[in-house]
Amino acid sequence: MLFVKRLFHTITALVLAAVVVCGCCKNPRENKKRLVLLYIAATEASLSPYAENNVTDMLQGYVPKKNSKTEELLVLFQNRDNSTATGRSDAVLSRYYKNNSGNIIKEDITNYGNEFNACDPATLARVLAEAEAISKPAYRSMLISSHGTGCLPIGYFDSSGEKSGAKRLSSDADGISDLSRLKIRESVGYDSYTKNEIDIRDFAAAVSKYHWESILFDCCYMSTVEVAYEVRGCCDYVVGSPTEILITGFPYTVILEQLFKSPGKEGLEYICQKYYDLYQGQSGSLQSGTIALTDCSQLDALATICANIIATRRPEMEAVARLNVQHYFYSAKKDYFFDLAHYFEQFATAEQFAQFSAQMDKAVPYKAATEKFIGLKIDHYSGLSVYIPHPSYPILNAYYRQLAWNQAVKIVE
Repeated sequence: MLFVKRLFHTITALVLAAVVVCGCCKNPRENKKRLVLLYIAATEASLSPYAENNVTDMLQGYVPKKNSKTEELLVLFQNRDNSTATGRSDAVLSRYYKNNSGNIIKEDITNYGNEFNACDPATLARVLAEAEAISKPAYRSMLISSHGTGCLPIGYFDSSGEKSGAKRLSSDADGISDLSRLKIRESVGYDSYTKNEIDIRDFAAAVSKYHWESILFDCCYMSTVEVAYEVRGCCDYVVGSPTEILITGFPYTVILEQLFKSPGKEGLEYICQKYYDLYQGQSGSLQSGTIALTDCSQLDALATICANIIATRRPEMEAVARLNVQHYFYSAKKDYFFDLAHYFEQFATAEQFAQFSAQMDKAVPYKAATEKFIGLKIDHYSGLSVYIPHPSYPILNAYYRQLAWNQAVKIVE
């Protein structure tokens, strides 16, 4: 009996040891550094004061401790400064942490000067490389705060370009009156001095040198299937809005804790829910917000389904009245962004659309929208927008033909 008891204790000790060892194996990330990079390009006058507020809000939430071996918070910040020749403040890359007394410390690492243009793909790549060298992270997330125009080519959103030849919605139908008090984030990145923007293909090329757990766009129109598809090879999840974003932006007080402590699907869904709650809790035209979480690992399967539908239903697709599709622009002059699911519903067979919808549920695990965005009623909402070609937009159509999403599905032949 004594032998049996000793044998039992020996086996128990071995089992407990195995549990401890396996427990360590199940959580290898606990001992590896996670970088969160906040990239703020706020040189346009309307963004500048709000970007500062966003950083203040962020620091009221979770902030890594000093000398943390597992967490690093870096912020690239460039603001508006009318006193300089460039109209920009110095671009500064800083580390933020909480010291032993609980105070927030800002440690400036690199001052790039005001000639530095945060809305240039080369400078984006430079900052990413420096952040990588400083942090040497195993895992990364990035939040970008600036203007955004989704999949549009550089300069297209703000130019008169081809728009005079296209049929558009009337402003009366949009139900818009005085929008002067509603500050909106419109052109990834926009520098008001040089008029620079970052083409989404150049953005993808810069960020694809590293693997990102998530990229969050606090920029207008960035929850497009074209944008997500461009970065799918280097990013697990994308968070963004298919419409514009009111100037207050994301719920910054809750973001860092989720990105550091729960960086996967669950934490990102929490951020999205808080975003929706923020705007749903407003009144009048300020009750305007759309948000979506895209799982990039599901986009190739979605593209395959879409390509098959388009290949077999092209005449029906080309006959779709584009302005009957749910759109994500409240301005009659910017008719580029349409709901992806509602578009395919117009021309797919019932069987094809059922297959499409099942994959969309996997590709967009979370989506939420207020009933209206300013004057625009949202009756159909899939969380992702898509461009619907128009013959009066030959420049845009030619550009769109080159995007990875179009290469995969052939909306524009």
